[in-house]
Amino acid sequence: MEELGFSDYIGSLLYVTVTRRRMLVGVLVATDSELNLLLDNVEEITAGGRRKLGLMSVPRVTIASIQMEELRVDALVRARRMYVV
Repeated sequence: MEELGFSDYIGSLLYVTVTRRRMLVGVLVATDSELNLLLDNVEEITAGGRRKLGLMSVPRVTIASIQMEELRVDALVRARRMYVV
């Protein structure tokens, strides 16, 4: 698979695990030089339920894993092939 950079994922729905009991689901808006994430339309999922958080900064040091739907990754790779010379 071709290598994608963080900027290629802007606008993608990410599933960010920050602890074993807490996941954040939101749209990637931006990253910074430290690889902190800025997510929009964030929904927090815990054992106690779900809640809407809106726009949220997620410090890199708190991130355990980042996931997204495989079909979306495939679409990003195809788009990169079409538009990158």
